[in-house]
Amino acid sequence: MKVYPSEQIRNVALLSHSGAGKTSLAEAMLFETGAIQRFGRVDEGTTTSDYDPDEIKRHISLSTALLPCEWRDTKINIIDTPGYADFVGEVCQGLVVADSAVLVVSGASGLEVGTEQDWKLVRERHIPAVVWVNKLDRENADFFRVVEQVKSRLHVQAVAIQMPIGQEQNFKGVVDLLTDKAYVLQDGKSVQVAAPADLIEEIAFHRDQLCEAVAERNPSLTDKYLEGEPLTDQELHDGLRVAMQEGSLIPLLCGSALLDVGIGPLLDFVVDHLPSPLQASQPATVDGKPLNGSVAALVFKTVADPFGKLSYFRVYSGDLKSDAHLYNANRSHEERIPHLLVVRGKAHDPVPELHAGDIGAALKLQDTNTGDTLTVKDNPVQLPPILYPEPSYSASIEPKTRADLDKLGGAVARLIQEDPTLHWHRDAETAQSILSGMGESHLQVAVDRLHRKFGTDVMLGEPKIPYRETVSGSAKAQGRHKRQSGGHGQFGDVHLEVEPLPRGSGYEFVDKIVGGAVPRQFIPAVDKGIQEALREGLLTGNPVVDVRVTLFDGSFHTVDSSEMAFKTAAGIGFRTAVEKARPSLLEPVMDVVVHVPAEFMGDVVGDLNSHRARILGMDPTSEEITEIRAYVPMAEMFRYATTLRSLTQGRATYTMHLLGYEEAPPHIMQQVAAEYHKSREQKEHK
Repeated sequence: MKVYPSEQIRNVALLSHSGAGKTSLAEAMLFETGAIQRFGRVDEGTTTSDYDPDEIKRHISLSTALLPCEWRDTKINIIDTPGYADFVGEVCQGLVVADSAVLVVSGASGLEVGTEQDWKLVRERHIPAVVWVNKLDRENADFFRVVEQVKSRLHVQAVAIQMPIGQEQNFKGVVDLLTDKAYVLQDGKSVQVAAPADLIEEIAFHRDQLCEAVAERNPSLTDKYLEGEPLTDQELHDGLRVAMQEGSLIPLLCGSALLDVGIGPLLDFVVDHLPSPLQASQPATVDGKPLNGSVAALVFKTVADPFGKLSYFRVYSGDLKSDAHLYNANRSHEERIPHLLVVRGKAHDPVPELHAGDIGAALKLQDTNTGDTLTVKDNPVQLPPILYPEPSYSASIEPKTRADLDKLGGAVARLIQEDPTLHWHRDAETAQSILSGMGESHLQVAVDRLHRKFGTDVMLGEPKIPYRETVSGSAKAQGRHKRQSGGHGQFGDVHLEVEPLPRGSGYEFVDKIVGGAVPRQFIPAVDKGIQEALREGLLTGNPVVDVRVTLFDGSFHTVDSSEMAFKTAAGIGFRTAVEKARPSLLEPVMDVVVHVPAEFMGDVVGDLNSHRARILGMDPTSEEITEIRAYVPMAEMFRYATTLRSLTQGRATYTMHLLGYEEAPPHIMQQVAAEYHKSREQKEHK
């Protein structure tokens, strides 16, 4: 592929709800432009973009793929993103380097929730978008129904710039309302013909609607339109481009990817109406410096494997040449790029240089990760980082063998380089490794990749709840340790009182010894013995918190007493006192905020109540969205991401953070205690 100047480049992200046919559209665009000679199919695992073994197995896109092609002396960098909600991080990566977006909607299924979420991301990026309605040859397909859905659910003025010829099994082509040309299927190929005579009136009606929509958003055209003067083709083209750039108008095109109908007109629209990198807004740098013409490239995606990594980047400023020496502004070190690559799916082609606005890749960068800026050392700039949503689903991961344990840390670190929406940490309290991501499927794919790419086998499980124990009342007890085995013996004797403290107070030790009942040199040993006993409570083996322990009496032996004896006696006395002081279980409680469409609010509130939630309030944040605030026990929240998605068709979101600890109900305490003692018995019998 030849090197293109900035004005002849288009960076276009393809977005959709899963199953709308986005990957098939990308394949059709590659086929139409001659970039590939064979039309691959998702169900056969032969598409250019879905080449990963996990994608072939699941028949869905799991990662963003770069698919450059050439049309009318213009390079179009197609950025094919996943449609499944668990892989939204890949969508964020693709959109950050896109100058425009094509939202793919199934004409049969209509506008679905994934497309609504994608539209929000597009609006946040302030880039123009177009809707392409696919699968018009399917049963129940209706193009103009989708036009109305876009207006009502995306809250934007939508207008058709194409219309279908026929529908469902009789669909055979499209009419371009901008040019009055038709493209129909003949002998398995899409060819340009004159507009059908029986559609002339309908074409005129929809073209008039198009002119009205464009004129309304362009003051220089409004008067002309109201006076009944027809808009010229150039005025219509220019007005449409301006309205799209402002985000006040979204045009709809149509076709069928699998039939290869409407693909040429879509490519023409991309070239004629979507912005080049020179026309798109430039990102502000982190330190406020303008891009100065020197090289500045953002690494937006990393693909890791055992032999190295492939770093994808977009050049935002300057011309990047092969064998360049660049400066990583995030990590303050130099990188050499021995070879520049243009990537199409899994195919890599070397190029001598890339101009500003183009997208390429490099192999085996030493210390450069996703989100880093590659620039020049003498005048560096740093591009803003990629923003990802917070993880909403966690699971424990347990290596299957000792060898897997040894490899786990390095393998997960490499995986997170590839997918920054994955988070991993070791929970010191529960002694579990916790992997967090966007959903159950996300983590399962991560586990599969650990096995396939890094030879590391792990099992997913449910994270343990970090319960605490405390006491509900006060009690006194004696702790006495006496042992005689010839020579010096061991003797320690303490009298302790245990009482509860306010929640969150932790542990307090009080020394009330008078008259030397316990010698001063042994009192720190008493405190230490109590602290060791705090680590494992009587009920569930979890730490004991929020207690005050008072040492008020004791006795000693001048020969046999020692620090170890008093430490042991203190542990005995503490456990005895806790047993008398009505021990209770504390469970972690999360502060949860749910943003839910009003139509699903009743179902969400009812489900929260079934999960022992305390609803604090419900406040509308817009005409459609209500914010629900609640306190919910952590034990009820582990699969909430899946539950909420099911309840609201994926249209609700939530955040949560640890609020604190509260006393668990008796039945929960009994259940957790029973599981703990059963586990201990099983270990003792082994």
